[in-house]
Amino acid sequence: MIEKNSIEINNVTKSFGSNPILNDCFLSVRASERYVLLGSNGSGKTTLVKLLTTLYSPDQGEVIINGYNSSNHAEQIRTIMGYVGHNSLLYADLTAFENLRFFSKFYPHIDFDEQFEYLSRILNLSHLINQKVGKLSHGEQKRLSIMKAMMSSPSILIMDEPDAGLDVNSIDNLTEQFFPNVINGNMTVFLTTHNSDFALSVANTIGILQSGKIEFQAHSKDEFPELIDKYKSINESVL
Repeated sequence: MIEKNSIEINNVTKSFGSNPILNDCFLSVRASERYVLLGSNGSGKTTLVKLLTTLYSPDQGEVIINGYNSSNHAEQIRTIMGYVGHNSLLYADLTAFENLRFFSKFYPHIDFDEQFEYLSRILNLSHLINQKVGKLSHGEQKRLSIMKAMMSSPSILIMDEPDAGLDVNSIDNLTEQFFPNVINGNMTVFLTTHNSDFALSVANTIGILQSGKIEFQAHSKDEFPELIDKYKSINESVL
């Protein structure tokens, strides 16, 4: 039986002016996989994420999400995807609850009350839900962004450095509560980070983005230590 890929990137190139960011890049992420992409700052992780989420279009090649080509079916892709970026994309002058209620109107099929109660408890946000977003800390806003992305029960979740700027307790909440309890077996997760410890705690596949390509991958935990050593060596050579 051939496994279905949720994400495919084929021969993708992306440049900004004369600055190439991705060069002849290939990637396949299987359905229900937790794929973590490691890369140093400036390696092109965010550019790749924005291609997956249809915020950017490739200069060359194709991006396929659940069988949809991003160049022709951006709207269909957005309806099945949750996205957590560097910025919260929340309204600072509204409360956390008001933000969630507003964005959930784009997904009329969901059971708002059920999702709200469950996710606010798992992400430790119940006591903050009536506070204005502008008053929340960075970590609290990041957890709220994750909750917003999950309210629609997406089949694919894309996260761009979800651990960035979080304290130890917030990271522990993600690794010990969110991923084990919320990410079910039918959901595909693709996330980026430069933190190898965080990658090891959530991934079942890890890749390394270097020189505009995904140069190395490990598909089993037995292969992870060698890959992490390679990643650390790459970072040391850049410094």
